[in-house]
Amino acid sequence: MKELLHSSKIRAILWILGGVIVLFIVFGVGAMVGHRQAAFLGRFGDNYYRNFYGGPIGHPSFNMHGVAGEVIDISSSSLSVKDFDGDEHSVAIFPDTAIREDNRMITMGDVRAGDMITVIGSPNGAGQIEARFVRVFEASSSMPLPPPFPGTSFN
Repeated sequence: MKELLHSSKIRAILWILGGVIVLFIVFGVGAMVGHRQAAFLGRFGDNYYRNFYGGPIGHPSFNMHGVAGEVIDISSSSLSVKDFDGDEHSVAIFPDTAIREDNRMITMGDVRAGDMITVIGSPNGAGQIEARFVRVFEASSSMPLPPPFPGTSFN
């Protein structure tokens, strides 16, 4: 048996077999990660409008991680946004908040009352949304509206 393990052919076969096993493990982990990512993206896409535009009318959304609507007031570090249901939200803007219009970065000074925006952020203790990303649509452009929920309409 000792002589069999010292054989160069057997060693080569064991190294190749070990390499194949490692490749199968790496492939399996990659497939598992890909499956989890696809499942997450599918669930995110299914709930996109509900996450950013709220639930059906009459069923308020208490999601404070984002808002979409019209800018109604601007201060040096915050925005007031009126969503599609007519509710007002306060959005805190920080120096590191990414603000984009079309394919370019803009500053807080470029945002105007009447612009349509979508905000992604997180809630804070003051009831504001701390913006991490703001997408601005010009006031003259048409912002994409969410699909109507069964039995509801947006004014």
